Amino acid sequence: MRFTSAFTGLALSAVTQALCPYAEQALRDPELMKRHLKSDNLNKETPKEKRQSGPGNIPFTTFNENQLIDVTGKYAWVAPGPGDIRGPCPGLNALANHGYFPHNGIVPLAVGASATEKVYGLAPNFGIPLTVYATLVDGNVLGDTWSIGGRQPLDLTSPVIGAGDGLSGSHNKYESDASPGRGDYHLYNGDVSSLRVAKFQALYDLQADAEVPNYDLDVLIQHRQYTFDQSISTNPYFYFAPFAGIAVSNAAHTFIPALMSNHSAEYPNGILDKETLKSFFAITEADDGTLSWQPGHERIPDNWYRRPLGVVNEYSPESFAQDFLQIAAVVPEAASVGGNTGTVNSFTGVDLGNITGGAYDTTALLNPTTFVCYFYQLTLAVVPDFLRSEALGSLLGTALTLLQSEISPYVDPSCAKIGNYNDSFTAEFPGAAVGKP
Repeated sequence: MRFTSAFTGLALSAVTQALCPYAEQALRDPELMKRHLKSDNLNKETPKEKRQSGPGNIPFTTFNENQLIDVTGKYAWVAPGPGDIRGPCPGLNALANHGYFPHNGIVPLAVGASATEKVYGLAPNFGIPLTVYATLVDGNVLGDTWSIGGRQPLDLTSPVIGAGDGLSGSHNKYESDASPGRGDYHLYNGDVSSLRVAKFQALYDLQADAEVPNYDLDVLIQHRQYTFDQSISTNPYFYFAPFAGIAVSNAAHTFIPALMSNHSAEYPNGILDKETLKSFFAITEADDGTLSWQPGHERIPDNWYRRPLGVVNEYSPESFAQDFLQIAAVVPEAASVGGNTGTVNSFTGVDLGNITGGAYDTTALLNPTTFVCYFYQLTLAVVPDFLRSEALGSLLGTALTLLQSEISPYVDPSCAKIGNYNDSFTAEFPGAAVGKP
């Protein structure tokens, strides 16, 4: 692997020097900083809570009973039936099992972002772009729906434009190698939805001897190192794409502590213990410690309280950018596009500037504000390529309009635009062929 200590040093410098989104908000609203500084709980954060806080790692200082997520009545857990779809994301599977998503696993565009905010505290400026992306790239463009797993059932429009391959069929477009719990595409004959218990075990064991087990961001960064190294050393076709890799694969790791942690008066910043982790991942543990996976049985635990809502508290692209810097400081290769070139341990990185027409390079992503720009601008750049590869005909213009209308409002006008997205680099990586337009 070709990564330098200079890159690591730059990542560490960026972590300590970059302006956090909270500070930008405080400049616009001085009272926000005053309220924060006056909080009685400001200095009461325990070491086990540090990573489940708001944008810029500013600790939550309040807890409210309205953070409790209802898992009773119409939201009671129901196992998926024979016709229900489940996929690679445990959090989405849990939403379907509890009725926050349709139980069949086919999600209307409008429901995707609203449910993830209501249950997990995922900010609309993060949830809306992700659900729009899923709809346009792997869903039913005419019906404005997407599948959390495999293909949707055919309807009247499907024979004409298709219903998309769903998240399970989105390899290199949305789903990526080096997942926190799922296997790599080429290692398991394309099965990216099944949890690999050995990989989960590696995460689980990171808190084996902890006095108070908590799978916070520090722990997930250790697991990020493991999952990346495992893919490099076992998968000759490992590929880490500009969006599915840098954005989605890394977010899949940060989402675990950010969105699954249980909050309380004792732990206002959240704690993700072993039982909560196992519940979300549909894992059961025998008396002898053996772990087993029950496919599709992901569950929101009883008495589970999400992170608080509100612009400062919800998990936003700005929050993710800060967590990304923490990852890059420890696992710098996870901040680069690249892959193995047909043999294991042959990972080669690619100059991101050549891909984005000079708009963004790898080091620029270590600035949180720039990383947020990259997230939005790359979405606007790559989706049209995927759409043009589909048989959309006259619907292409409608799809592109939806993309612009839903995502552009969140984009800072000062962000550098990717006017020339160049994917010719993928020819070097045999694993990139899957999902390529």
